[in-house]
Amino acid sequence: MFDTPFHSIPYLMAYRRHFGGGKEFHRISGEEGAKAFLMTRGRTARRVEWWGAGIHDIGGGLYDSLPQAQQLWRRIENFTRPFHGARLAQIPEDSLLIPLALADGWQVEEAEVCPVLHLPDSWDAYLKMLGRNMREQMRRYPKRLEKNFAVEYELAQDESAMHAALDDLFRLHGKRWRARGQTGVLATPRRQRFHREVCRAFLKRDWLRLWTLRCDGEAVCVLLHYAYQQKYFFFIGGFDPEWSRWSVGTCLFAHVFQQAIGEGAQSFDFLRGAEAYKYRYGAVDHHYKTLCWHRDSPRGHLLRRRIHLEKQLQHQIHKRFSAAER
Repeated sequence: MFDTPFHSIPYLMAYRRHFGGGKEFHRISGEEGAKAFLMTRGRTARRVEWWGAGIHDIGGGLYDSLPQAQQLWRRIENFTRPFHGARLAQIPEDSLLIPLALADGWQVEEAEVCPVLHLPDSWDAYLKMLGRNMREQMRRYPKRLEKNFAVEYELAQDESAMHAALDDLFRLHGKRWRARGQTGVLATPRRQRFHREVCRAFLKRDWLRLWTLRCDGEAVCVLLHYAYQQKYFFFIGGFDPEWSRWSVGTCLFAHVFQQAIGEGAQSFDFLRGAEAYKYRYGAVDHHYKTLCWHRDSPRGHLLRRRIHLEKQLQHQIHKRFSAAER
C-alpha cells in the first residue's frame, strides 16, 4: 500500500471544502481497507480523476495485496465506464493498478518524476553521499551564516507559530515571484486558506514540519514539509531574494535534513519536478505513470482534446513555479 499525506482524510476534506465547486467526490472501497478516492467533474464531457488532482503530486489507490488491487481496480473500472473519460495521474510506476488498466484497454502515459532522497542513519553518512562541492557547501554555508548573523531555526509547534510561519511563507514566496514579474501559486486567498487548514490538521497529528530560518530576527526562508510514516514530503518553500547571496535555502535544507535523519525518516520526497537543485542534494528519480481512458464518442473526443490542452498549460505552469519556489 502506497500511503501518503495526500491520501489522508484531513487533506482530502480540505481539498473538497476549498476546491470542490462543480465537482462530486467518491470513495471506492474494497476488502480489508483497500480504497481509492475519486472525483468527477465537467458539464458537456464528464471525467473521472483522483480526488485532489491539481493540488497534490501523488495519486493512486490504497491496497495491501494483488487480490485487493484486482478487486479495487474492477470497482474503479466499473465506476468510470458511465463517464466520457478518465485521467488518473501520478501513480507510482510499480503500482499493481497499471497492468490491470492496460489489460482493460486503458492508455498509460509518462507522468512527472518525483526526485527522492534516500536518507541514511546519520548526518555524516549523508554528507558522504554528496559530491565534494555540495558536501563542502552544506558544511560551510551554515557556519558562514552563523558567523555573520544571529541565526535561529524555528519549527512551528503550536497554532500561533504555525500561522506566523505561514504568513512569512506567503510573503516570501510572493516577494520572490514579484521580483520576476509573477505572483506565484500561493497568492490567492483560497490557496492560502487551504494550506492553513491542512497545516492546522497536520499539526494536531504531528505530521507538520514547517521550518523558518531567521537571521537577526528576520524570517529569510520558510520550508513546508509533511512528515508521514517515516517519510518527509517537501511541499513548498519561499525565501527572500535579497538574501540569496547567503544561500539561505541551502542552510535551511541542511538543517531540515539533519532533523529528518534524527527522527529516523527513511526518505525525503521532493515531489514533482526534475529541478537541478534536488539532485545536488542527492535525490534520485522515482517514476510515475498516468492512466487514461476516453469514450469513442464526440464528447469523449472533445474531452481528450480538452485534457491535452490542460496538460500543456499545467506543464508550463509547473515549469515556471517549481516546488522550490512555487
